Amino acid sequence: MSKILQKLKKTDFQTIFPFLGLIAVLIFFEVSTGGRLFTGKNLKAVLNDGLYIIIGATGYAFMFAMGILDFSIGANMAVSCAAACLAAKINPLLAIPAAILTGMILSGVLGLIHVKAHVDAFITTLAGQFIFNGLVLIVLNNSIQQAPLSMLKWFTLPLKLVILAGGLAVGYMAFEHCVYGKTCKLIGSCEEAARQTGINVGRYKMCGFLTMGAIAGLLGFISLIRTGTASSQTGSTLMMNVLNAALLGGLPMSGGPTTKFRGVIIGSLTMAFLTSGMTIMGYNVNTQQLVKGLIFLIAISISFDRKNMKVIK
Repeated sequence: MSKILQKLKKTDFQTIFPFLGLIAVLIFFEVSTGGRLFTGKNLKAVLNDGLYIIIGATGYAFMFAMGILDFSIGANMAVSCAAACLAAKINPLLAIPAAILTGMILSGVLGLIHVKAHVDAFITTLAGQFIFNGLVLIVLNNSIQQAPLSMLKWFTLPLKLVILAGGLAVGYMAFEHCVYGKTCKLIGSCEEAARQTGINVGRYKMCGFLTMGAIAGLLGFISLIRTGTASSQTGSTLMMNVLNAALLGGLPMSGGPTTKFRGVIIGSLTMAFLTSGMTIMGYNVNTQQLVKGLIFLIAISISFDRKNMKVIK
């Protein structure tokens, strides 16, 4: 009986904690900024920043469900943005396929190394981050490349809303109601058991990597039409923002059936308002990264399941 009560308390905490975190962030920055958090101008900034975080965290949810951490998404986004910029100079319409294809190829290679060479995903994606950071410098010739100015007109409110709503709708259906999402959770719960039931674990992991690559490419394209430039700094904060969003949303690092898609939305909103609030208060990017790093450490300390976490996959 006591074990059941402890389990219920833990479940309730995991469900309520993300909501409490979001509410705390909203109240703190609304008071600290003198009521500027919910102004029209700032909500527009929240939408712009939240778009990257929510779409990135949507893809991350499937990897988290399998117990996989991908540290390469930000660097992949930078390379994809660079590829889109170069393609746009030939024809602007080539930018989006170039970005998505580049992202999928880069993540696909990492997926193959993990699945076929049996190198831990943690090591594979961490190495991928370093490699992609070097690759983007080579592609851009260590400079900032300018995209056709006409592409800046593409970054409109309707486009942002379509991408946001479409990404959330597809992500939710695939994660909560389709075989793919349910199988990802099963793999995260016990990979060996999933393999013994006849599930092709490698195939699902490859799908996860390719999905992350496509999302990194899409975000690279969005960054290009938002800023009009491609640089080595593109996506430099994405990985930390997405990872924090997943943790603050209550997604367990060990994966499994307790991974819920609602955590993507709650955690992403928390990070978007946190970033916006710190910007209003005048904190520079370096200070914001310091704060986010501390939040990451605290979130892991609270949510890390030490009993069920065996090894990094």
